[in-house]
Amino acid sequence: MTPREALKEANVIRKYMRVSTEGQEGTLPDQTKTVNEGLKKLGFKGKGTDYAEQASGTNRRRPELLRMLEDIKMDLSKGKKPIIVVRDFQRFTRDARHYGYLMTELAENGVRIMSINESQVTGTDALPEPQGDLLVPILVAAGGSEVNIRKRQTKQGEQRSREKGIAAGSVPNMFRKEAGPHPLREIRRLLGLGLSGAETARRLGKSTSYIRKNRAKIEKYLLEGGEDALENWYDTIDLFRAFQNEKNEDVAGSKATVRMKTVQRMISGYLADPLAGFPKPTSADLNEYYDNFGLYKKRV
Repeated sequence: MTPREALKEANVIRKYMRVSTEGQEGTLPDQTKTVNEGLKKLGFKGKGTDYAEQASGTNRRRPELLRMLEDIKMDLSKGKKPIIVVRDFQRFTRDARHYGYLMTELAENGVRIMSINESQVTGTDALPEPQGDLLVPILVAAGGSEVNIRKRQTKQGEQRSREKGIAAGSVPNMFRKEAGPHPLREIRRLLGLGLSGAETARRLGKSTSYIRKNRAKIEKYLLEGGEDALENWYDTIDLFRAFQNEKNEDVAGSKATVRMKTVQRMISGYLADPLAGFPKPTSADLNEYYDNFGLYKKRV
């Protein structure tokens, strides 16, 4: 059966669009346009129903996918003949087992999936489509394999980064141009004097959420690591802050330099969490990363 014939057989069009990440969200309108233009070329003059979302193709609990499947069940209960239309079959799912589970029920109920880009339709129990039924599981499995390879590479990359002292996560702002002790030191001192979080925030010129978040962090480090762990963390913040001032370079903003970003990257693990097992950086470490930044900068 050709896509054109499949459309004539159906009387309800369910269009499903999906992107994996927020960074791809702008392509959802592009997918919709591709699907609509493809349907128009096949002679469909109606509107159909759109289901669009940002979610991984290996996620089986996608809200819009589940909503579409519920709507299809309603179609079937009313004696209608729905068809699912996608830009490509990997929009539907990238999990071969999930595809098998979904298609078992869809095919039993005479529901087909049609891809605009592949120009293929899946079969039903009553009328299989040898080419589509063979091709689609291969495409879905290939997409799932690609996702799994990326996950494994990411895990391997994270492990190699940890060995270097690099970790994902936010490191403290150094506030290098602010005079006096670093705000994280002052938070502890002022709270220790019995000041409220609101008053501490007012005196430091920071938000109450900044005080609340970092107060919890300070208490955690003190409880789990003791006084020495907290002081070592403070010392490293002071060390890096002084290093930035010495070089007169930043890691953020329009005047940020690759050299200083590289130094921060290499000590990011300890700055983000001094209890995570990363070694405490030394002045010699900072100079090594700064002088030889080309060996340590992030590869893109």
